[in-house]
Amino acid sequence: MGQPSPAQRSSNGDSYKQGGGRPRRKQVQKVEDRDGTSYSSQSEGLKEGVEQEELGEQERQKASARRHEPMSGSSPVHVVARPSYLSSERMWYEKHTGLVNLMAVIVVATNFRLALENAFKYGLRIQTPLRALNSLTIGNPNIPLALCYPCMLLIALSALFFEQCGAWSLKSDAQLKAAISKKIDGSRASYQQLTHKLSSRVSRFEWVLFVANLVNTSAAVVVPWAVIHYTQAEPLPGGVLIAVSIVLWMKLVSYHHCCADLRAARRNGQVRPGEEGFSGDSSLTNQKSSQRLLRYPENVTVSNLIYFLALPTLCYQINYPRSPTIRKRWLARRVAELVLMLTLLSLLLQQYMIPAISNSMSPMRTMDWPRLCERVLKLALPNIYCWLVSFYCLFHLWLNIVAEVLHFGDREFYKDWWNAATVGEYWKLWNMPVHKWLLRHVYFPTLRLGLPRWASIILVFFVSAVFHELVLGVPLHLVRMWAFLGIMLQVPLVLITEHIHKRLKRDEAGNIVFWLTFCVVGQPLSVLLYYHDYLYEVHPYLKGSSS
Repeated sequence: MGQPSPAQRSSNGDSYKQGGGRPRRKQVQKVEDRDGTSYSSQSEGLKEGVEQEELGEQERQKASARRHEPMSGSSPVHVVARPSYLSSERMWYEKHTGLVNLMAVIVVATNFRLALENAFKYGLRIQTPLRALNSLTIGNPNIPLALCYPCMLLIALSALFFEQCGAWSLKSDAQLKAAISKKIDGSRASYQQLTHKLSSRVSRFEWVLFVANLVNTSAAVVVPWAVIHYTQAEPLPGGVLIAVSIVLWMKLVSYHHCCADLRAARRNGQVRPGEEGFSGDSSLTNQKSSQRLLRYPENVTVSNLIYFLALPTLCYQINYPRSPTIRKRWLARRVAELVLMLTLLSLLLQQYMIPAISNSMSPMRTMDWPRLCERVLKLALPNIYCWLVSFYCLFHLWLNIVAEVLHFGDREFYKDWWNAATVGEYWKLWNMPVHKWLLRHVYFPTLRLGLPRWASIILVFFVSAVFHELVLGVPLHLVRMWAFLGIMLQVPLVLITEHIHKRLKRDEAGNIVFWLTFCVVGQPLSVLLYYHDYLYEVHPYLKGSSS
C-alpha cells in the first residue's frame, strides 16, 4: 500500500538514499501486516475504515515526498482544503502544549511581580508560628475554655454508658422472650399478648434512650458555645473548640444511630453487613486481617469508642478496613510537608491576606462600590491560595497522617472536586467524611420517613448551613446568619449550574461558574463581611473587657 512512485524516488534521490525511503517502506509493511490481520478478523464495516486509513496514509506519504521535491515557479502550494489551526473544526483535535506553557509562564511572572510589589509596599511580615498565634489572640487566658475538653470526654463516656444500657436491654429482652416461650404451652393468644407487651416495653425503652442521647449529644455543642459566649473567648481558641465540639457531636450521632440499627437488626435475628457472621457479600468480612472482626454488642467498649473518636471519619461502624503496617518514611515525608505547608499558609495570611483585608475596610465603610469591587478581586487571588493550601494541609496531609498512625485503610477523604461541572458535584466531592455522614444520617433516613427527594436535599443543606454558621459565627461572636444564608443559597445555585450544564452540554462552563462563585466572588466577600463587623463591633469590646 502507498509505495512512492519511481518518479518520486528519482526526484527525491538523495533523501531517499539517506534513509528517508527505506524506513518508510518497513513502516508501511508493518501497517499492511497489522491491517491484513484486522481484515481477517473484523467485519466488513471495519474494512472500510481501514481502507480510509490506508488512503490517508498514502496522502501523507505523497505530501512528505512533495515536501522534499524542489519547487518550480509553477509548483502548487495549495493542494488540500484545510481549516485553520484555531478554527472550531480543528482546534479541539490539535495539541496546544505551547499555549499551555505560555499561560504557565504568564501566571508565574504575574505572581512574581505581585510578590515583589507586596514586598516593596509592606516589607517582610514573616513571624514565628508562636508569635503568629499570639497575634491572633488578645492574650487573656481562658481556663473555662480549656475545661471544656475534659467535659467533652465525659460526654463521650456518657454516650458509651447509654449504649451499654441498650446492649443490656437487648440481652435481657432475649432472656425474657426465651422464658416466655418456655412457660406458655401451646397458648398462642397468651404468647402473642406477652410478646406485644415486650415489644411495647422495648419501644418505650428505645424512646427513653433516644431522649437521653439527644440531651447528651446536644450538650457537646451547647456547653462549648455557652463557654465561648460568656467568657468572651478569642476567635482562634474559640474556633478550635467549636470545631472539635461539632466533630464530636457528629461522631456521637453516628455512634448512636449505628448501634440503634444494630440492636433492631439483632432483635429481628439479622446480621448487618460489616459484622462478623454476615453471610452476604461484604468487602469487610472478606478481607484478610490479623484482627478479628467484631459483632454487636462486642463493640460497646471504651477502647472501641476511643478508637472511633480518633479516626479520621465521622461515620461509625463496627469494623473498618485497616492498613497492615505504618510506613515510617512515608509518614515522615507527610509530616515534613505539613510543616512546610503550614509555614506557607502563615506567610500567605500575614503577607497578603491581612494587608488586603485591612485596606478593604475604608471602601466598605464608605460604600465605594467600584473601589470595593477592586478590593474583592485583589483579595481573590491570595484567598484562593490560602484555601487550596488549607485544603491540602487538612484533607490530604493531616487526615492521612492520622489514618496512617491508626492503620485506617479508607483514605478517600476527597475526590476530584476541582473538575466539578456543577456546584452540586462540588459538594459531593470535596469533603467526603461530611458527605458520607449527611447521606447516612440525614438524607436516607428522611427518605425512609417518606419525605420527597427535594425536601431531603434541602434538609441536608440546612444541616450543613447550621454547621457553617456555628463554625464561623460562634468564635467571632457574630451569629448573623450570613454563613447560613450563603449555604442555603447553594440550592438555587445547584439548580442553575445543572441547567447550564444540561443546556451547553459541556463540563467546562459549569466548572468556570463554580470557580467564579466560590473563589473569586463568594469567599472573598464573606471574609470581608465577617472581618469588617468583627473589627469594628466585636474586637474593641473584647479588647476593652480584657484590659
